[in-house]
Amino acid sequence: MTKIVRWSEAEIAEPADYDRVGAFAREGDEALAGAALGYPHHWSGFTISHDSAVELTINRGNLFVGTVEYAADDPIFLNLQIHLPLVTGDRRWIALLLRGASEVVSEQRMIETDAETHDTVSQAVPKVDRRFVEIVVQQGLPSPTPLKPTVAADQCCLAFVELATTGIVGVEMDNASRVKGLYEVEGRLAQIEGDVANTIRRTTTLETDVANIAARLGDIPRPEIMRQIKRDLAILRRNSSVPDDAVAYWFDPCLTADEWDTTHGSWLARVHEGMRFGWAAERDAQLALLDPASTAIRLSGSLLMPAWTEAMRIEVEGDGGSVNISQLAHTVTTAIQRQIARTSIEYGKTVKFTDMLAWWHRDKVVGETFTRRGEEWGVVAVKGDVPGFRILTIGKVIRHEWLETYWDYETENVGLNGSTYAQTWLNSQPLILTSIELDFVRVGSTGDVHLLVCECSESGAPDPAKVIVTATLSPGDISTGWTKFSLRPSLLESGKRYAWMTVTTGNHALATATGNKFAQGTMFLMTDGAFMQGDQRTDFAMRINAARFGATRAVVEMQPLTLGDGMTDIRILTAGWTPGGTSLTWEVQPSGATAWTPVVGDEGETDPLPGLPALVRLRAVFAGTTDLMPAVVLDVSARGETYRPRNQLVGIGKVHDFGLSTSTVQMETVVDDFDAAKHTAVNRLMVGATVVTPASTSTLIDADRPERRTLLSTFNLGAPASAVRPRVEGDTTEITDLPFVESVALYAL
Repeated sequence: MTKIVRWSEAEIAEPADYDRVGAFAREGDEALAGAALGYPHHWSGFTISHDSAVELTINRGNLFVGTVEYAADDPIFLNLQIHLPLVTGDRRWIALLLRGASEVVSEQRMIETDAETHDTVSQAVPKVDRRFVEIVVQQGLPSPTPLKPTVAADQCCLAFVELATTGIVGVEMDNASRVKGLYEVEGRLAQIEGDVANTIRRTTTLETDVANIAARLGDIPRPEIMRQIKRDLAILRRNSSVPDDAVAYWFDPCLTADEWDTTHGSWLARVHEGMRFGWAAERDAQLALLDPASTAIRLSGSLLMPAWTEAMRIEVEGDGGSVNISQLAHTVTTAIQRQIARTSIEYGKTVKFTDMLAWWHRDKVVGETFTRRGEEWGVVAVKGDVPGFRILTIGKVIRHEWLETYWDYETENVGLNGSTYAQTWLNSQPLILTSIELDFVRVGSTGDVHLLVCECSESGAPDPAKVIVTATLSPGDISTGWTKFSLRPSLLESGKRYAWMTVTTGNHALATATGNKFAQGTMFLMTDGAFMQGDQRTDFAMRINAARFGATRAVVEMQPLTLGDGMTDIRILTAGWTPGGTSLTWEVQPSGATAWTPVVGDEGETDPLPGLPALVRLRAVFAGTTDLMPAVVLDVSARGETYRPRNQLVGIGKVHDFGLSTSTVQMETVVDDFDAAKHTAVNRLMVGATVVTPASTSTLIDADRPERRTLLSTFNLGAPASAVRPRVEGDTTEITDLPFVESVALYAL
């Protein structure tokens, strides 16, 4: 307060003097609020209490608008019933706005009406000039995901209230409009002053540090060395399976499309063991026999083998004992049937070998090469070496094959209900199982008998999770004595234990042999749907029958492979097996040729498909023994694919975040099988939708392999960027002679 009103002892005070007492006090408050605080449309001291589902109480506080201060002397009660959303599931935000208002409050006073008689009368006269606070509700739109209403700059928001159809959900004070006290400001300023003091102390040493750095500039490694370190770090991250993060370097061996944007509108490439030219034309057809009625072959469902008859390989005769195979409490058995492994063979002019194949066990299982027609046969999430897999690359052929006969990457669950018995045996010699005969002592009137052939666990017990083949006979198909369960031919390897299991609810009994007559096996019974209990003294009577082939060599011709306007490459994708000592050779005869060419590769071969033939005859040559032969599964997944590439390549990577802003980036691309007379290869970068050309590119030719070269490009981005896409472009003058990209790396400088 800068002014006061004074009175002398004998002075008669006038009404204006009393008015000035209040006016001077208000002027002092306004000077303090406007000059010292200076808050436009801010509040102080208000609190909100939640009284009921739709009622709020706003306790006393003050509103500052420039030099003017308004006060809420009494609590304000709000009923928000009319603001609730009407639709169930909707919500609404409302803003509680504070606005200042003024009023003059009159009060009753006794007024003298006669100076001589001093008569008085009661009369209402203005007594209090009051500034107070009003609450205004600003509504937002109702929605399942509502937004807060936008508060104008000349309004003071006290709080945001979220409403549902049931009432108030929550209250959020608008602290941005709250007056900050001097104590609070002093605390924040003290922290800033401390930070400034630390900054000053540290910057005083910068001059010395800069001088030391200048003296050590000669010790900084050359850029080439640092680039090698970055590349090695990127490779180590991939080898160690370190989770992806924003780093200033990136490397990809171009084995899978994980790091490439195959959906980009400019994409013209394919990532298949290297980034390669995309196909201009391709055809995918199911492999089929040219003569299904040939006497040289025998089809068992979709399984193709040379013609065979059946011969008994193992026999155990009963000695008069028997076991009721449905006498136990029935349980539900879940068996997992495995599938025959598949083989992929690529053959043609543009099939080239990449040294990056060594990355398969680090990056993803090689089984990805079997992904076709919506079936991911070999893609699994396991990191590390791929067990039982072999890659054969010779000349113009790349062959991928699983050494295991059956794999777990494509399985089928088989749920069975009934009692479960099993018998194991040691398979000392490889054979192709065709049927199993069991000696029934009693046959019930109901209850199918399910027979499952499976592998054994390491402990020698039957493993229901590794079922190879199944068969089912109804009671009408079973008679006492030897009953045959015909099976899809299945290869059983030597030196491994196998088992057959019966699951049935019928009152059937099987003959047994006591005294461990069949010393290499054990009878088992499943007691609780999972645990196998062995019986060392008893074996089931059984006969194991296998295929006996009439010839040791068979030639089977398939339907020809075709492609309009000619092909450069073919791919054969089949399931099957090739036991040791046997061979399955695919041979092709392009149209116009007189000789059949084996698809086995030849370093001296220069033109496996001469003249871009539009039709190629195909045949399979089976070679083996009278006991063992290869097999091929001719189901809908047996494919013969033909291709012809385009003459342009555009590969675009996914966005890589460096984690920092940079205006200079280097891109290193390794291109193999490159012929400068026919091919071009160019590095590009993409920043957003903008394609950036390199400021300079250097080419390093491999001293050991002149057809391989490394392109190192430096890009000046202009404006700093933190994320880029790699882009590789190339073309060729001959579609029968194509280069491919082995790896790509990025370095932020």
